[in-house]
Amino acid sequence: RRCASPNEGLQRVGLVDAQRRDRLGPAEVLLPHAKLGVTIVDHHVDAESDIQEARNYVVENVGSVSTMIAERLKIKGVELTEAEATILALGIHSDTGSLVYDSTTPKDASMLAWAMGMGASQTAIAEHAKPTLSNEQQGVLTQALININSTEVHGVTIATVLLSADGFIPGLASV
Repeated sequence: RRCASPNEGLQRVGLVDAQRRDRLGPAEVLLPHAKLGVTIVDHHVDAESDIQEARNYVVENVGSVSTMIAERLKIKGVELTEAEATILALGIHSDTGSLVYDSTTPKDASMLAWAMGMGASQTAIAEHAKPTLSNEQQGVLTQALININSTEVHGVTIATVLLSADGFIPGLASV
């Protein structure tokens, strides 16, 4: 039998790395159709959810959701393919700035090492884990370039800038 609506058979919705409706884009329309509710899996412990349909929360104080997934796979003794290990490693690299962001935890490093031990491709990681600035970091850099003040003191140019932000910006030191 065919479903009358594409959402008719929808049982559950899982949201990964998102606890707010404004981060869901077009997927937001699925939330009311999840008969068994919504599960949120996130590593932002200080985020407040505005998703009333959420019934289950899996939120941990780590630098990456990939760390959370890797830990569960390791505990269950799951053997990963090279591709699976590489994807987990790339997720950890991406979310933790290759383990240098303030939000990085020892568990992130441990699960990255586990993914490497499971055969993550260092070649693929080197190619795809290039550091880039997040949108927030790019905004701060733009603000800094616009508001920079330069003065010369005893023949030395000194530049200063006063920046403001609505909250903590992970990886700001790389700007």
